[in-house]
Amino acid sequence: MKIQIALLITILLLTGCGNKQKNEAPVNTELEPTIIVGIGKVVPQGGIVNLAAPTSGIVKEIYVNSGDSLSSGDLILTLLGKDEELSVNEANSRLKTQELTVQSAKIALEKERIAHEEQKRVLNDAKELLLVGATTGENVRTLQNEYNLGTEQLKGIENEYKLQQSQLNELRVQRDSRANDLNKTEFKAPTDGVLLDLTPRVGEAVNLHQQYGRMSPNRPLVVMVEIDELFADKVKVGQECQINFHGDTEKAATGEIARISPDLKKKSLFSDSGTDLEDRRIREIEVHLNDIFKTLFIESKVECSIQLN
Repeated sequence: MKIQIALLITILLLTGCGNKQKNEAPVNTELEPTIIVGIGKVVPQGGIVNLAAPTSGIVKEIYVNSGDSLSSGDLILTLLGKDEELSVNEANSRLKTQELTVQSAKIALEKERIAHEEQKRVLNDAKELLLVGATTGENVRTLQNEYNLGTEQLKGIENEYKLQQSQLNELRVQRDSRANDLNKTEFKAPTDGVLLDLTPRVGEAVNLHQQYGRMSPNRPLVVMVEIDELFADKVKVGQECQINFHGDTEKAATGEIARISPDLKKKSLFSDSGTDLEDRRIREIEVHLNDIFKTLFIESKVECSIQLN
């Protein structure tokens, strides 16, 4: 009898516990993040300028070193340009000859215009004399024919002068084109900034459009940060950020998000090739700095903590 009572109590307890578990709602253990951390790189606003060779050739002389501050138009290096120099000299010589030809054509045109005006004056005088019977009609007709021939001759000289002027303009264009080719052998800084590195050395060859160096423009420093796609929808313009050097807990700078890429990217900021790092989808943000507490070197790897709340 006691055993039966004990079994009945056990069954009732188990039934009660089962019903209690059915009535309880599941507990959500997920927590919303308050801070997102992304890996970033310090760069000038707008990015690093990759210097591309405007022409091919052999490096003749280098005028600057990595780390030098440059102004727009400063000479970086020159190539051997003997052929270009000869071409420019030849164009200048032909240009001077043509300028003399044009000057001679202009003088001839002025002389012909004066002669033609004289023919016109004589013809008009003869016509007036014919009215009073002081000359013959034959004489007037002769003068008229001479005037008409002079008109055609003047048109021919005017056309010749225009032709010589046109050839002069063509030679000027050719000279400018060859001078431009010569100018391309002088590699110059495209903007104000600091030369980060320069690849070729004297005597080495560079190819057309080959990258031969890099410059950091004189623009404010920003931090380009990669946010994992898991948190891509949580970043917003204006959110505050803290910048730390990689592995350092001390604050290096503060700032706020100024720009967010509209798409997800694959390539990492620190990937020089497709095999350097794992290919992850990220959203890129640009952080403008407010306060800087430590020296930020260009292309330094940093951590960016974004405050969500």
